[in-house]
Amino acid sequence: MVLIDKIFFDLKRFIFLIKYLFFCRWKFTLPKKNKFILFDGIYNPFLKYLKKNDFTYLYRRGEEINFIVLLKCLIKFKFSSLDYCAEFIKHVSPKLILTAFDYHTIFYKLSKKTGIKTLMLQKGKRSKIDGIIKDKTYFPENSKNFFFVDYVLLYNDFTKSFYSKTIKGNFYTIGSFENNIKKINFSNQKKEIIFVSNYSCTNDKKSENEDIVAYHLNNLAKKEKIKFNILPRYRKDKKNLIKEKNFYKRVFKNKINFILDKNVTSYNIILKYKYLFATYSTLVAEFLAKGGKAGLINFKSRNNDIYHYSYGAFEGLGKKGTFWCSFNKCNTSEIKRVFNYVLKTNKFTWFMQNNKNIKKVIDYDKNNSIFLNILKENNITTKNA
Repeated sequence: MVLIDKIFFDLKRFIFLIKYLFFCRWKFTLPKKNKFILFDGIYNPFLKYLKKNDFTYLYRRGEEINFIVLLKCLIKFKFSSLDYCAEFIKHVSPKLILTAFDYHTIFYKLSKKTGIKTLMLQKGKRSKIDGIIKDKTYFPENSKNFFFVDYVLLYNDFTKSFYSKTIKGNFYTIGSFENNIKKINFSNQKKEIIFVSNYSCTNDKKSENEDIVAYHLNNLAKKEKIKFNILPRYRKDKKNLIKEKNFYKRVFKNKINFILDKNVTSYNIILKYKYLFATYSTLVAEFLAKGGKAGLINFKSRNNDIYHYSYGAFEGLGKKGTFWCSFNKCNTSEIKRVFNYVLKTNKFTWFMQNNKNIKKVIDYDKNNSIFLNILKENNITTKNA
């Protein structure tokens, strides 16, 4: 049985490799020398700081393969992905290798392999069930002996304590890289409530109790004579937007005000509103980090994986706090408590009571000063310097 499983696994890997080689772009010239390498071409928040011709992509998802680099590896009998990356990096000879993905184990080996400094950003919120946290294959028992990243930029001290056990390097807590450069004009916000929907048309677990929480918040808003709005997850997807609207209409008897602006990002939409609510949301956590007022109310059953994404669950903040609660069944008194706290707590009291806990979940480094200082230390200029 074990032999059959191994053959099946090897066959799947072979088929994947054939697809990978067949559908990718092939580059037939060696990469030129450049200041930066961007490791992975999907998501790169660094672009705001880099001049257009100062970086080269090292693609990791089959978008592009450099034929000459690959050929050089084969001639040297070097067949691993790490060997390919090292050969590619040798020709570019960058000052710094950057990535916004914190789960590439190959990236953890590049600094020692190539002698070029590396910088890694935490991509998103973590939970105890994330593959990188739960799956021991990411970090073998002695991983700290051979995993090294020169600069590791993370959301908070709790994530820092996890990574520092598995990777060597210099660790910094900066919060969300993109959030650090966005501005909020608190004096120009609408005195309304916006509920950030986490409805999913493909995952019922994500949708559990979303409509119930929104329904109770709407009723409380009516009593306070405050307008209640829902920001749909699928506002740019006509087909799934219909499903999402119908999902909420099941429990709402009155008309629902959906925010449907397709030309504005979700983040820029929420900045316009004074009060935010959600079941769980990195977006709302980022808003809190900048001094905004928000409530996170999560009611998911214990066998629901999304339960582990509750606010502060990963960081050990507990099931409830001033502006958040997380239980495995709906609790209307908790909804009311969080609602009243968000709406009625003055700015000074909010800051004094919550700043410490918010920083535990997501820190804030205004204008990414830590990142810019790292570039400065390495004598690297940026387009905004």
